[in-house]
Amino acid sequence: MDRDYEAEVIGYIMARYPIRKRRFKPEIQQVTKEWTLLDDFQFVPEDAHDFLSDLFAHFDIEHSNFDGRNYFEYEYPVWQKRPMPEPEIKPLTVAMIIESAKAGRWLYD
Repeated sequence: MDRDYEAEVIGYIMARYPIRKRRFKPEIQQVTKEWTLLDDFQFVPEDAHDFLSDLFAHFDIEHSNFDGRNYFEYEYPVWQKRPMPEPEIKPLTVAMIIESAKAGRWLYD
């Protein structure tokens, strides 16, 4: 029987990173494949990297080609110049994590 990676990934995310429907209410939102790290989880880059590191380790996803600059806008100190041209930020979805878990390696970038 094949593994249900979609159910495993979504279940793991909901157990470890629950998002409440309303503040101070116990009801949790259902994560879907279409959720993005920036829009739905509203992660800052540092939290998104921690989240992804956890998922990469838990699902044994080889991610040496992962480049967070493609998915997150970083804050640069005043004395450091931003890269020119500024990179286009792509959405990083739960579906991308699911597909990469199936393949055992990060499939994007």
